[in-house]
Amino acid sequence: MFSVILGAGIAFLVTVALGSRFIEYLQVKKFGQFVREEGPQTHLVKAGTPTMGGVLMLAGLLAALLVVARPNMATLTTLLLVSAVAGIGLYDDWQKISRRRSEGLSVKYKFLLLTLTVVLADVLALRYVGVTQNIILPGLNRSLVFGSGVVGILLFSGFLLLVIVGTTNAVNLTDGLDGLAAGAGSISLLAYTAIAFLERQYDVAIVCGAMVGALVGFLWYNSHPAEIFMGDTGSLAIGGVLAAAAVLTKTEMLLPVIGGLFVVEALSVMMQYGFFKLTRRRIFKMAPIHHHFELSGWQENKIVVRFWIVQAVFASAGFVLYYFFFYNAV
Repeated sequence: MFSVILGAGIAFLVTVALGSRFIEYLQVKKFGQFVREEGPQTHLVKAGTPTMGGVLMLAGLLAALLVVARPNMATLTTLLLVSAVAGIGLYDDWQKISRRRSEGLSVKYKFLLLTLTVVLADVLALRYVGVTQNIILPGLNRSLVFGSGVVGILLFSGFLLLVIVGTTNAVNLTDGLDGLAAGAGSISLLAYTAIAFLERQYDVAIVCGAMVGALVGFLWYNSHPAEIFMGDTGSLAIGGVLAAAAVLTKTEMLLPVIGGLFVVEALSVMMQYGFFKLTRRRIFKMAPIHHHFELSGWQENKIVVRFWIVQAVFASAGFVLYYFFFYNAV
């Protein structure tokens, strides 16, 4: 437990300590955010705010792991996965800045890169970390086993792809208001820190705890009005840690509950898109759903704090479900 708390403290202090200098550097280089004109008009004033703040979060995470983490394959695999998806996000952010527009990598190219990342994580997790090719079914005292053959490996790899791609994209969609994704991410990762600790996966607990510290430190600068945005670099990194924690603790079926706010945000986009395609009408004033509340007259801070509360309820419910249905499960 001391290592988890120490890691979180180091990540927090490093992130806060580096924040001002990093923001000044981004301002000098003019690495600012481009805002969509079709988005809420209140966001136009945010144009030019430094982005790629995920680099700052990763610096805090890495500093903490260098001090407290044990050099084993569980830690290395998690770090490689997070670094890979964050690298994809960094490249996406750079494309937006260099092209001076709000769109970066194409969906197909990003999906291809994420697929390659999943293949790497799959090989490391199965061969070196000891992750089993099964999914624990809560309440049934049994698991869905994919098997060790080629078909089983392909099915499990496809499942991992769904978990990682789904989680990273859901967090990315949530990152639309000052402090929203960082706060919600820290709450969900706090739940996973506790789960990993109870599962005696102390290396995973250290990574999750350090990421919580880095996110809270990032909130020092990302709270409204934000001095820096995390960009895809940060949102994909948060999703990467969440997905890795779920896979390594064998709680993949619990991830949609613990990360419930991210699921709601992603579902709002899918519902809006599907309904508009069918009827040429919209369910929400704008998706993701946090923009709907903005256009309904809610102040940004009110939306963020209330969404944090919703995420805290989801995370608490997820932890209760874990304790009753996953703890000491098959």
